[in-house]
Order: sequence, then structure tokens, then C-alpha cells
Amino acid sequence: MKRAYVFGHWVLTLLLAPFTSQAIQYIWGINPHQVVGLLEVYPITLLFSIAFSLPAFLVFLTCFYFLSKQDISFIISKVILIVVSVLGIYVTQTIIKGTMSQDIIIAYSVTAIIVGLLLPIRKPALKKQDNIIAT
Repeated sequence: MKRAYVFGHWVLTLLLAPFTSQAIQYIWGINPHQVVGLLEVYPITLLFSIAFSLPAFLVFLTCFYFLSKQDISFIISKVILIVVSVLGIYVTQTIIKGTMSQDIIIAYSVTAIIVGLLLPIRKPALKKQDNIIAT
């Protein structure tokens, strides 16, 4: 399994979730208690996202390590890792609480699911080469 999947999943989720949040707000309407969305304060959102996601990322990284050592299909590994990331988002936001917790849980979870499904988790197969030396 590719280690780039873990870091790509984490980084892309953190970078894209504020945009997902904004899209969800446009579709379903804005929370009346919300002054600004995540996109309006994007740099601050990224800093807090990185800080708050580190414990969940370490759990995600540990699960990836154990799954890579087991003989489990790539699809099942991918599903397990996506579930772990969504649970990490939920637990983190449940601990933090706040007026935007539900919106954040939905936006980051949707983004984590989409990114997790789109990123390749396995290394591409190497093509066999002939070992014939032409003179």
C-alpha cells in the first residue's frame, strides 16, 4: 500500500473541506447562528484543522500501518481507513463542541469519504522487463 495515500488523504481533506462546507451551505442554507463560514477564514481554518486533526491522523496512520502488514484486500483496507477518518472527525468535534460542530462534521466527513474513494491506495503494478542484453 502507498504511504502517499495517508498523507494525501489527510492534506486533501483539510484543504478541501472548507469548500465542501461552503457548497453545503449554498445548497441547504446557512445556519442562522453562524456569522461566517469556514471559507471566509480559510487560513485560520487550516491552522485549527491541522492542530485538531493530529490525534485522529496518528490513529489513522497507525491503522494504515497495521493494515499494510496484514493480508487484507485493498478495497477493505480503504473502507476501514475511511471509517477511521470519519470517526476521528466525529470524536474530535464532539470533544471540541461549538456552534458549527454539526456543519464541520458533515463537511469534513463528506470530504474525507470522497477523497478516500478517489485516491489510489495501492502501488501500480510493475511491468516485467526482458533481461536480454542486445549487442
